[in-house]
Amino acid sequence: MKDSDLSTTAARDAARIVWFKRYPAKQTLIAFLLALLATTAFSIDPAPVSSNAVLAIDPKATGALYVCYEVLLSFAGHTDAVMLLALACLLTLPFRYVFFGRGDAWRPSVVLPSLFFAVCMVFGRSYDLTDSAEIVLGDKARIICAWIGGVGWMLLAVVAFYLAFECLDWLSSRRIPFSEAHFGRVWRVAHAALSVHPFAGPFLVLMIAWAPTLIASLPGLFMGDTGAQIRQWFNYPNGTSDYLRLLNPNVLLNGHHPVVHTAIIGSCVQLGLSVFNSANAGLIIYTCAQFIITAACMAYSISSLRKFGVGMPVRGVALLFFALMPMFSNYAALLTKDVLFADAFLVLLVQTVKLVACGLPRRDANVERVGEPEPALFARHDWLLLALGAMGSTFLRNGGLVFVLAACVIAAAFCAWDVHAARRAAKQTGAESSFRVPRFCWVGILAVLALCLVSNMYFTKVFMPAHDITPSSKREVLSIPFQQTARFVQKHDGLNSGVNPTVKEDGTIVEAPCDGLVTEEERAVIDRVLKYENLGRRYNPDKSDAVKNCFNEYASQEDIDAYFEVWAQMFKKDPECYISALINNYYGYFYPSARDAWVYSTARSAEIMARPDNLKYFDFHPVDSKVVRWCGHLINLYRVAVQRIPFISLTMSSATYVWIMIAVVVYLLRRHSWRALAIWVPLLGVLAVCLIGPCNGSTYMRYLYPVIACMPFAIGATITRSDLLWN
Repeated sequence: MKDSDLSTTAARDAARIVWFKRYPAKQTLIAFLLALLATTAFSIDPAPVSSNAVLAIDPKATGALYVCYEVLLSFAGHTDAVMLLALACLLTLPFRYVFFGRGDAWRPSVVLPSLFFAVCMVFGRSYDLTDSAEIVLGDKARIICAWIGGVGWMLLAVVAFYLAFECLDWLSSRRIPFSEAHFGRVWRVAHAALSVHPFAGPFLVLMIAWAPTLIASLPGLFMGDTGAQIRQWFNYPNGTSDYLRLLNPNVLLNGHHPVVHTAIIGSCVQLGLSVFNSANAGLIIYTCAQFIITAACMAYSISSLRKFGVGMPVRGVALLFFALMPMFSNYAALLTKDVLFADAFLVLLVQTVKLVACGLPRRDANVERVGEPEPALFARHDWLLLALGAMGSTFLRNGGLVFVLAACVIAAAFCAWDVHAARRAAKQTGAESSFRVPRFCWVGILAVLALCLVSNMYFTKVFMPAHDITPSSKREVLSIPFQQTARFVQKHDGLNSGVNPTVKEDGTIVEAPCDGLVTEEERAVIDRVLKYENLGRRYNPDKSDAVKNCFNEYASQEDIDAYFEVWAQMFKKDPECYISALINNYYGYFYPSARDAWVYSTARSAEIMARPDNLKYFDFHPVDSKVVRWCGHLINLYRVAVQRIPFISLTMSSATYVWIMIAVVVYLLRRHSWRALAIWVPLLGVLAVCLIGPCNGSTYMRYLYPVIACMPFAIGATITRSDLLWN
């Protein structure tokens, strides 16, 4: 044997010795057992075990012995045993690295979000199956199974958060190696699409990738509110004007939906009727315009990352995410207010980040080609984009002004601080200060905010009353208390409970038992605000529309105050009922529900177009051609694949993006990165609004869509560019 071979063999033996010294077999075995415990624990069947199954094993089992049988029979057994064993083997290495590595796996920044994750998984599963905590807080066996399952989820979450934070540390401290010398043609294609043409390249990629969806969706995808908005503009009867207390019975346009968006989509339909004598043509005009605007805004967010010095691999991943996730192409063709609001919100966020970061030092290593000039982070045209993003966010969503307020205050505060810091540094060094931020940049930001405030005030207080446009109802912010009242009535008030009543042979109905927790006085008070008849039967745990639709628009402030007194009294009678109603309203934002469904399909759109209240006034219909049909088959097949293939399907759940946001926010907190953390405040605000909204996250993703659209840019700007991680 040659000397070189001997030296190579010796080196390998030394490496093995070091490896086993660092990770002894004992640690590997413990890590495997922990991984096996985790996979076994979260695979427990939460459903109660039938008594027949227990008695078939031990007819005399009682007490603690019976509970033990129930717990053991809840485990998966040989069902999926091979898959669980394989998963445990795959998890052994990360478990060993986390629990026997640096020893800081139990830091509060890891343990606390992991504990919250475990609680959400355990309780989320119970509410997903039973709309209550019955599976978790039922009998003793269910409680024990819940604790075991929680331990499994906790172990898995600790490993996941720990590794996620290490990955973010790596991303924030270095650039991903990607050069022409190592990747050749792939680098040249990426460079041409992302650097030579930083905006046009991503824009064309998105337009081409989304084109089949646009063709399949023509003239546009209808959802429940689309027809009502269009009929509002033409002053035709619609669902919203039927319940509102109209300022003028002859003016049906109202503020249930953003009036500006109603005007935009209605004007497009009106244009189509005037020029082409076709309502469909008007829809196509709106859909194509929205489609182009959405692709342009997302391309702009990717091109802006280049100004921050974010490398091509990160920008390439962001582009692929937008291009390949069917959600974005689907929403780009969806006729709803949420899409244009998300576009405006994304532009507003990009401009906010530019303002927050423009006072920081730039890194020469970020320039991709030697001699390439460093682009200005906030140029003159950016002021126009800031104003457009702020105005769009204000008028394209009811209550959207709050997001503009948060973004502008944050940007102005950091700009003022950077100017102050530059002046202080100049005094200390005795040299003239060269401001990276214009001295009065914060004044311009506050001017944009003032423009939005004044415009919104004029529109809501002057323009709308002058044209008899009725504002939106108070009921829109009362979804949670209304749901809690309806659940309480369903549970405690006889026939109003929603439970199937007993029917005798002669056809008479036996009233369900009433426990007396709802008094006659309380019924009368509730009836003055909500229609009490069948209130419990109207209760849907995931969606408050059926309950809040019966809100009495003529209820006085005294009636509403009396209602809230009754609401508080009922809470004291049954707090668990109120808590369950609250959790049911938003658990889908933290748990990947089995109820997640793709609701905005071409088939569903055709059904909504064909509703009598739409066909009575307009000839809306899907475009029928061979190309459209083939594109429809292709897109639907691709969507189903994304939604049903394991792991990939998680991209179609609101909970996935909420937990990514939680992980990033906790990471920034543990790094004390206040500047970067401030950028996530508007996104957290959107999530907060979702949590008090009318629908569970498993029902609709469109309420969280603005956050999802902004997430690639926000992560790229605050994580992969360490300048923004400075205190």
